[in-house]
Amino acid sequence: MDKIVISLGGSVVYSKSLNVDFVEDFAFMLTSLSSLEKCGIVVGGGTVARDYIGPLSKKNVSNYYLDRVGIRATRLNAEVLLNLVNDCHKTVPETVDDAMILWNGKKFVVMGGTGPGHTTDTVAMLLAEAAGIHEFINGTSVDGVYSSDPTADSNATKYTKLSYDEALTLSLESYKKAGSNVFMDPISLIIARRAGIKIHVIKGDITRNYKEIIEGKKVWEP
Repeated sequence: MDKIVISLGGSVVYSKSLNVDFVEDFAFMLTSLSSLEKCGIVVGGGTVARDYIGPLSKKNVSNYYLDRVGIRATRLNAEVLLNLVNDCHKTVPETVDDAMILWNGKKFVVMGGTGPGHTTDTVAMLLAEAAGIHEFINGTSVDGVYSSDPTADSNATKYTKLSYDEALTLSLESYKKAGSNVFMDPISLIIARRAGIKIHVIKGDITRNYKEIIEGKKVWEP
């Protein structure tokens, strides 16, 4: 595939510390793929966001302002990546419209969150829709989509393929469970369905997973 949008989990970039070796390898891998013409990357907040949001949430700070804190964390993570990616504006866009402008004439655009109420998965899906890109990689903490959180449930079933409606039902059901680990939020899946975007869900901290999908060797899609 020559065009793709990647939603990169924030914890892949920063877990207990900055995973600079992974970020460097990830950036080098993408820039070395001659077949790749356009690549948008949206980075999540991960551990950095949780470290700030967790204590603040106990002080009766509204979710709106907690989201704003989380968005700052996503942009910080994005700043790390874009400084290691060639052929990319060294500015983190704050809206999808800004991203489209900065992407013009460049191979890559790297961004974080946009506004309260939108996950970075949703932002990434909107970026793909705006750019007319129909391939999407979600790099997460697990190696695919499961019936429940595989880190907490040893009996969780791994799916090899789901329809959009099946994926949406699974996401909605996961949201109802306390402490759930949702692979993608419902809004992002609704956007994927209306735009006909294929989703590949992979373990995000293994660089070759992205390469294999981009080269057409490994596929998981709704």
